[in-house]
Amino acid sequence: MIGIRTLLHRMKKQIGRFSPPSVFRNEKVDSEWQYDVQYVHHNIPDQLAAGITFGAKLTLENTGNLPWQRDDPDVSRIDLVLKLDERVAGTFPMPRNLIQPGERTTVCFPLNVPKKEGACRLQLELVAQGVAWFSEKGVVPLSLTLVCRNPEDSATCYCCETAVNVNPWHYRPTGGVGRSSEGKTFPLFVSKAKGCHLWDQEGRRYIDYIMAWGSTILGYGDDRIQRAIADVLEMPPLTPFPSFLEMDVARMLTEDIPCAEMVVFGKNGSDVCTVAARLARIYTGKRIILCCGYHGWQDFWVEAELFEVTGVPERPEPLIHRFRFNDKEDFFRLFREHKGDLAAVMLEPSGPGESIQGPEQDADRDFLAAIAEAARSAGALLVFDEIITGYRYPSGSVQKATGIVPDLACLGKAIASGMPLSALVGRAHIFERAMERSHYGPTFKGEIYSFGAAKAAIQIYRSEPVAQKVWDYGTKLKQEINSLCEKNRVNAECKGPPFRMAVIFREADPDRLRLKRTLYIQELLKQGITTYNGIMLPSYAHDDLIMKQTIEAIGETFERVAHAERCNDFESYLEIPVL
Repeated sequence: MIGIRTLLHRMKKQIGRFSPPSVFRNEKVDSEWQYDVQYVHHNIPDQLAAGITFGAKLTLENTGNLPWQRDDPDVSRIDLVLKLDERVAGTFPMPRNLIQPGERTTVCFPLNVPKKEGACRLQLELVAQGVAWFSEKGVVPLSLTLVCRNPEDSATCYCCETAVNVNPWHYRPTGGVGRSSEGKTFPLFVSKAKGCHLWDQEGRRYIDYIMAWGSTILGYGDDRIQRAIADVLEMPPLTPFPSFLEMDVARMLTEDIPCAEMVVFGKNGSDVCTVAARLARIYTGKRIILCCGYHGWQDFWVEAELFEVTGVPERPEPLIHRFRFNDKEDFFRLFREHKGDLAAVMLEPSGPGESIQGPEQDADRDFLAAIAEAARSAGALLVFDEIITGYRYPSGSVQKATGIVPDLACLGKAIASGMPLSALVGRAHIFERAMERSHYGPTFKGEIYSFGAAKAAIQIYRSEPVAQKVWDYGTKLKQEINSLCEKNRVNAECKGPPFRMAVIFREADPDRLRLKRTLYIQELLKQGITTYNGIMLPSYAHDDLIMKQTIEAIGETFERVAHAERCNDFESYLEIPVL
């Protein structure tokens, strides 16, 4: 919250920016310049089931003579505030950065209905920088009486309430909204998964392209993997000494991955990316790491995002610097500046997420060769983050396919086909010199059931064309999606390597891009297709029938997106919060 004096100062700056010069010259804010709003329409019924999350929509018109700003720190940010029985239950930004006088906008927001049955007072009002400026100036908030009736499904409502109040840290592409206006469910919880399908809280089946964040390359609940796990269930999951299975999997990795002479295991990709960074710094005695791609959530990598975003303290001189994928000029700009203190170059060698929309480029052998030569000329290590590409890329890895062999490689996702296991592999002399000083020792890195799954999965990768089938399926799917883009006149293209791709909208306006992408993801969910914010990872379980169903669903989705674009009105089609 800020004081009225500060708000008046900001309004004065705003008037100077958007008002005639005569007003700009005034020392005081003229009373004729003011915020005002008309609450045009909402979709909130008189009664809702207690405990659910409803997809609410409110259309507003700027009836004042000042624009509403969202992103400019020098002027008053306008937000929509939801109150339930006088308690603030949510604050929601405008869907666009600038809403001029006379313009309308529609805000979609999750309305978490109280779990207690009976009537409650619901109030919606606009605020400027946390101050109830509109209501203080005589603009009456929108007030409704909402009757909370018996929940339709007490188990689902209980889970929804827990998800909102106790455990909200999971993927919620709809913001918790569980049903569309057409009555179709949106997935909030999974009740079953098999092959490339998920079933949601009400039993609706979806074709899934998230595939457990890319880890279930063989498909959910593959019978061979399930049997391999069952075969070792007589053992406890963890013992102080390693199992034979751990040694078997370690040996298999050294046989399949070109750089692998020694192995250390972890439970997720962040574990092994972090220990790779430590080994590089210990081995070289240097500090700087040049990165490209996503390398987990731990401190060594996220410190470049600064304290305000991550909670990780900033350094006077950053130790992590990021370069653009397949951009030699950008890499060598950083390399020339930091080669004297360079410990490692770490990158995803194919299909890193380069923007909010997703991956766009495959591996470029010349680029990989150039940075490998540069790193070694500086005495630094080359680290391939093959968490995604290991056993998913043709030949089993980017390093094997291209012949550019790194010093260290991070593996995960596919190696145990859905079970939690990751590995750092690399040259023996690096591990022998540096591992003891790394302080690396996760408790659960030797968990036996995951090694049972990994041994079975790697045997399947060796005997069946898993990576090639995924590549072929993804290639055909990209071609079909791009044909649909052209047919529906959607200015977009499906890009990225076939195992990790996304529809990239060609849209310069960031607000329109967010609205368009949100509508695309929403309509895919209505059609029964789940993606990770639009990113798709095909698996071995996707087949020709699934391809046909997917193309039909994406065609319907593009028709809706194209219609919204022709009408220049994405907001009225949205039923979920803007992503």
